[in-house]
Amino acid sequence: MKTSPRGETTREALLEAATVVFAREGFPAANLRGIAERAGVNPALIGYHFQNKEGLYLAVFTQWVANMRACLEPAWAVIAQALDGPEPQGPPETVYLEPLLALVDGMVAHIVMEHPAWGELMVREQQSPSAAFDILFEGIIGPNQRALVALLQRLRPGFEGEKVRLIAGMIVSQVLVFRNARLPLMRLMDWAKVGPRELDAVRALIRRNTQLLVLGD
Repeated sequence: MKTSPRGETTREALLEAATVVFAREGFPAANLRGIAERAGVNPALIGYHFQNKEGLYLAVFTQWVANMRACLEPAWAVIAQALDGPEPQGPPETVYLEPLLALVDGMVAHIVMEHPAWGELMVREQQSPSAAFDILFEGIIGPNQRALVALLQRLRPGFEGEKVRLIAGMIVSQVLVFRNARLPLMRLMDWAKVGPRELDAVRALIRRNTQLLVLGD
């Protein structure tokens, strides 16, 4: 059954409210009535759209995965094309470095600008994983890890597998600081908000750091 425009607006309002409430209170303590009040809708509509609290919680993560994939899938497509293409005649970075940097750019664009509540939600899920973490891993984390590792193996074929995976983790971690330590970093930078100028500065530095991680010894 197709959702009406009004129903879609209600659904989006509930997801936005749930993101904040689940992040602030955690899944066990979160109250559906409080979520509905924050969204400005009748609590019965949570059951209509999501069945129950767990359904709403998982829908929050499913929506985030869809949004993140929209940012990363163009880069994944470029990576697949590079990996399936002919071996480079010159240095491997002439073929594989730019796709890797494009993937990092996509991560930066989404994570730096995403709702601050996501940092709290992700910390909670890593401390006490639920079915939501499986949604995250299967939808984003796993595919992203595999893409990074595949590119790094082409860029640094002499490295052992463990070192390649560690470099992949370091590349991701420099982006995740904007989720997991956002407030201390904002105060360090004396930024009241992150806008286009701040995003460009972050993107440029992380691209540079990534090149050093990938091409350095």
